[in-house]
Amino acid sequence: MGKILVLGVGNILLSDEGIGVRVIEELKRRYTLPPNVEAIDGGTASLQLLWQIEEADYLIVVDAADGGASPGTVFRFTRQESHFALPQKASLHQVGLLEVLSLAEMHKRCPPTVIIGVQPKKLAPGLSLSPELEASIPRAIELVIAEMARLGAIVTPTVRHPA
Repeated sequence: MGKILVLGVGNILLSDEGIGVRVIEELKRRYTLPPNVEAIDGGTASLQLLWQIEEADYLIVVDAADGGASPGTVFRFTRQESHFALPQKASLHQVGLLEVLSLAEMHKRCPPTVIIGVQPKKLAPGLSLSPELEASIPRAIELVIAEMARLGAIVTPTVRHPA
């Protein structure tokens, strides 16, 4: 079993665009991950994540994705399934996730990648998710855990002791 990178991406300042980051926060809060799994908040870092992506044996990305469905719908797809649209970069100076994955491919170091996408409702300034996306977090986590299990990594619920 190789190294699994679970990468939550998105801009938490643009409401539902931050779903990937919020899912990673909850995943890390609720579960203990095995040593070969690294879950990181990639935020809007993009190009700075290239080396981490290239070092992984498997990549699971969590992000907002437009599949033309109802807000909060959670999808599982691969990068090759082009009928899903990941959020576009905000300016020509930014490098998006798809470009980073293309660079990793050019280096022949892009791991097999699965994307857990959540249909956004709004991509407007704001720190909170829409209620539909907030409600989608458990389903997104469920799909991330299923992907890890498919790769042989078993997560355990974090035990919280009363204070």
